[in-house]
Amino acid sequence: MNIKMLLDPDDPIREELRKLGITDDPASEYQISRRNKAVNYIPGKTDDQLFFVDVKNIIFIESLGHDVLIHTADAVYRSSDRLKSLDLQLTDDRFLRISNSVIVNIKAIRRIESSMFQKFTLHLSDKTKVEVTRSYYNIFKDTLGI
Repeated sequence: MNIKMLLDPDDPIREELRKLGITDDPASEYQISRRNKAVNYIPGKTDDQLFFVDVKNIIFIESLGHDVLIHTADAVYRSSDRLKSLDLQLTDDRFLRISNSVIVNIKAIRRIESSMFQKFTLHLSDKTKVEVTRSYYNIFKDTLGI
């Protein structure tokens, strides 16, 4: 049986599941995770190779059409997860949804530029600019205390 495992690569439960004939398949419709624990790694692909991306290295995650892209300083990875699923997995206080299509690592924000009509432009550590939309404006302000 194949199951998508939302577990750290070194989690001992992986070996126990393997012994039972259960393999990790990022495309599976079934998934397993630890309850009440934020993930430390997210599976992502680049050049048809699967990587476990350390969430500390993520600058932002964006949804473009049917693609979900995980941006780090070194590479861009394609995720098989939907943005909403990733938003739920990143439960710690490091990440914040700023629009329907973007989640940012709060520590990657270098500058916040106020713009017209209740919006912010965020300048990130990789020099990318992303917009906080009006729908997320108050959540963003409240979370950062500005």
